[in-house]
Amino acid sequence: MFNFDKKTELVIQSIAAFGAKTATQVFFVGGMVRDALMGIDIKDIDILVEGSAIDFIENFARKYDSCCDNPSFDNNCNNRLDVKIKSVHESFNTAKTAINGIEIDFASTREEEYPKSGCLPVVTKTACPIKDDLKRRDFTANAIAAKLSIQNDRLKYELIDPFEGAIDIKNKTLKILHDKSYIDDPTRILRGLDFILRFGFDFDKHDKLLIEEYLKSPDREGLSIDRVKLTLKKLFSAAERAKEAYTHILDKKYYKIWEDFPGFKKEWAQRLDEAVQIFNANPSKVFMAAIFENDNFLENQASKNHAGQNTTPKTPKATSNYEIYNSYKTLSNEDLALRYALLEDTHALYYFKNLKDIKPDFTGEDLIKEGFTQGKKLGEELKKRFEKKLNALPKLYNSEP
Repeated sequence: MFNFDKKTELVIQSIAAFGAKTATQVFFVGGMVRDALMGIDIKDIDILVEGSAIDFIENFARKYDSCCDNPSFDNNCNNRLDVKIKSVHESFNTAKTAINGIEIDFASTREEEYPKSGCLPVVTKTACPIKDDLKRRDFTANAIAAKLSIQNDRLKYELIDPFEGAIDIKNKTLKILHDKSYIDDPTRILRGLDFILRFGFDFDKHDKLLIEEYLKSPDREGLSIDRVKLTLKKLFSAAERAKEAYTHILDKKYYKIWEDFPGFKKEWAQRLDEAVQIFNANPSKVFMAAIFENDNFLENQASKNHAGQNTTPKTPKATSNYEIYNSYKTLSNEDLALRYALLEDTHALYYFKNLKDIKPDFTGEDLIKEGFTQGKKLGEELKKRFEKKLNALPKLYNSEP
C-alpha cells in the first residue's frame, strides 16, 4: 500500500516500534492515505498519535536520537536517528520534525467544534480515539487512517475506514460526513472543487443539494476570509487549472461563500489565463488579485458610455518608450499581467516584451572616465543617454498626429 525508499522505511519502522514500546497507537492519516489508495506518489508524511503528539516526539527524540548510547532500549539499533523538532503548536498539540532529513508532521487525535459558521474550529479535546478524530474531517475520502505496527520485524498497516471512504475514492465521489459540514466550514465547497479539477471527482447528489441550499442563504457571521483566501490560493496554484477554477466559482456561484455579488467577471477568464502565460506570472497571485483586488485596477479607469454601461478605456497613446519604461519598471509580472488582462493595457505587454530587460550602455564610472564628475550633471547625462537608447527602439505605435 505504501512504497517508501529504504531510508524512509527505517524512520517509519522506528516510529511504529516506539509506538508499540510505549503502548501508543500511531497512524498515517488523511491525504497521504487517500493518495496511496489512488496510486499517487506521497509527498508529505503525516502521522497521527492517539495521545499527545508533542510528548510522543519529544520522548522519541530522547530515545532514538541517542539510542546507540542506550542499547538496552532497542537491541536492533545500529544507527542513531537524527531527530530535529522544528516547531510545536501547543494549542493543537502538533509538531513539525525532520528525522534523518525526512520531514514528518505529527498531530494528536482531536475533536473540534465550530462556534459560528465559517469560523476557525476550536479544539475541544485531544488524545481522543482515532474514530472520533476522523469524524471531524471534511470528506469521507480524507477520513481514512492506516494504523502502523511491527509484526515479525516488518512494518504493517491496518486500514481504519469507518465511513467507507475507500469506496468513495474508487467511485470518485465526494461526500461530507454530516449534513452541517458545509455550514460549519463552507471552504469545504472550494476544497471539493479542487478534488473535482485535480482528480475528476464529483459531489454526491446529496452534497450537491446541501451546497445549493447553503448558497441560497450563506451564514458569514463567523467567516474567516483568510481561510477562504488560503483555500483559493491552493485552488489557483496550478496554471493549467486556474481558469477552470475561476469559471466554476462564477458558474456555480461559489463566490457567495464570501460575497453576494462578484466584482470579478467571467469574460476576464481567458485574458487572465493568457496573461499568466505571457508574463510568466504566479497564477494564484493573478487570479486572487482579480477576485479580491479588482477595484484597485478598475477604480477611475472605466468610463461611461451613453447607455450608462461601464467600458474599458483604451490605452493612451505612448509619447515615448522612455516614459513607458519609467511608468512600468516598478511593477511585478503579476501587476503587468493584471493590467493587460483587466484593462487591456498594451503598454504593459510592450514594456514586458521590448523594454523590461533593456540596460544602460554606460555606468557612472564610464562617464567619469570621459571627464564627468560626481554630481547632478553626471546623473542627468546617464538619464539622457538611457532615454536616447530606449527611444531609438521601435515605438509601440506612432504617437504623431
